[in-house]
Amino acid sequence: MAKKTFADLIKEVHEKGLCGRCGGCVSFCSAGDFGVIEMSPDGPPVYINKDKCLECGICYLICPQIIAFKDELKAKYKFDYPLGYYKRITQAQTTDENILRIATDGGVVTSLLIYLLDKGLIDGAILSKKIGPFSREAIIATTKEDILESAGSTYDVSHSIYETSKYSTYTPTITSLKKSEEKEFKKLAVVGTPCQITTIRKMQELGVVPSNNISYVFGLFCTENFSFDKFLKEKLENQLKIKLKDIKKINIKENLIIDLINGKRINIKFEQLEDYMRPACHACKDYSNHFSDLSFGGLGAPDGFTTVVIRRPNGEEIFNGAVRQGYIKEKSLKKDEKQDIISKISKYSNWKAERAARFLENLEKN
Repeated sequence: MAKKTFADLIKEVHEKGLCGRCGGCVSFCSAGDFGVIEMSPDGPPVYINKDKCLECGICYLICPQIIAFKDELKAKYKFDYPLGYYKRITQAQTTDENILRIATDGGVVTSLLIYLLDKGLIDGAILSKKIGPFSREAIIATTKEDILESAGSTYDVSHSIYETSKYSTYTPTITSLKKSEEKEFKKLAVVGTPCQITTIRKMQELGVVPSNNISYVFGLFCTENFSFDKFLKEKLENQLKIKLKDIKKINIKENLIIDLINGKRINIKFEQLEDYMRPACHACKDYSNHFSDLSFGGLGAPDGFTTVVIRRPNGEEIFNGAVRQGYIKEKSLKKDEKQDIISKISKYSNWKAERAARFLENLEKN
């Protein structure tokens, strides 16, 4: 069988509206020095210099929308429907009051990253820094201060996001992985959505540099991400009867929760946000980040705590280490409380998988 190339990616992903614009195909193109593929400001990546394409197929294989290697990943990471393999599920909270004050949930991801940095287990972390309630940028954090700037709930309402025409809650983290190669980071942690983590795991299976330098993979629970232009921004503001600049904090539990600067809280069902969902999210079946070392989210947790799914031995080791060293504290859970958490994650995992199955079925019919 002929090797798949970027041309196949265009046909199977871009033309179907499934490209998530993660930037993996552009960042890790074998002929990147020739500028074969470039990101587009208004759509999926495009061929710029097709004649220079080496037709190696890497761009195709690492795309999160392509099924290649997914069976291998499921076997390697002991996938078990619907939650994926896990060693245990718990809840925790940072012991740092300053982190807790700015965190989306319990500040566990932030405190674990600081623990890794303090102990010399990483020399950098690829994170998503929030620059507005509906805009983020990828950074490589190398200090505690960098990590704190990427913690969950502080928004700079004066940022130019309110003067631009594009808004998105999704951050192309994969592009920063390429930058890490240039700066010679050897021990990295990555925090990402299921599609991003799937791409990273594919890269590791293929031996694509610098994925070999990723020591820890932190996965976020993900129902969907949002992307909209100025028109949809105005539509959203009218629908919610708010201004985006008045948002203090966004969180996702059973619903999308928006806290306003004036203290008001708004709960929005995901069904109400279909118009703003990134197209690629329609096809994603992974809610709890199956291939991560640890998964994190607010679902099932009381305010001020994070639900943690411990999946891999290295994830368990650093979680327990951070508890022993006093960076985080684990919540004591009764058997019925643990079962309730598992039931909620299973419910949302099933819901997302069924939504994707319906979408892909309709896509094939049309």
